[in-house]
Amino acid sequence: MRKEDRRNAYTEKLIRDTVFNLLKTKPIEKISVTEVCKTAEINRSTFYLHYMDCMHVLEKEQEKFCDKLIAYLEQSRNGEALDIVEEMHRLVREDHDFYLLLMRSGNPAVVFAKFFDYCRGYLSTKIRQNCALTETECNWVAQYIIAGSFAISTLFAEEKEVDRDREEIFHNLTAGGIAELARKYPKQSY
Repeated sequence: MRKEDRRNAYTEKLIRDTVFNLLKTKPIEKISVTEVCKTAEINRSTFYLHYMDCMHVLEKEQEKFCDKLIAYLEQSRNGEALDIVEEMHRLVREDHDFYLLLMRSGNPAVVFAKFFDYCRGYLSTKIRQNCALTETECNWVAQYIIAGSFAISTLFAEEKEVDRDREEIFHNLTAGGIAELARKYPKQSY
């Protein structure tokens, strides 16, 4: 890596860390570029070389986080429908403080829209392979599972401790729901 690239990476990390430290005490709308520059001890022109505003810092990090989640899930693409839910919980636990900042920094449905869409498509396809439901119905089920998973992931992240009993209850609830759909609406074999 060239010296200039390392300097740019360092500056972006400094700005990002400063914004996320400030996010711990106030919403993104209340964080100014001036405050970030003063706290990070950089000038405004340096900030604007890397970002348009503080929201841009947050959006770039949200995008990176979603891409990271999708990349992990792509690696286990051949797994069962429940694998995506379990992998999501594991990833959130790994980086729970950052995840909570992202969840609290705006509407989670907007923040994670790219990831929601990916998961919904993946789960919908898996459910459709095992159930005689329409594509629309599979999308509904997948959306329901993903929304519930994110809500539970947030609760797990807030607790910071892994409660295996609660995790097992959620796992069984999700797995049981998917299995029940397959039993009630079996794929017809010809």
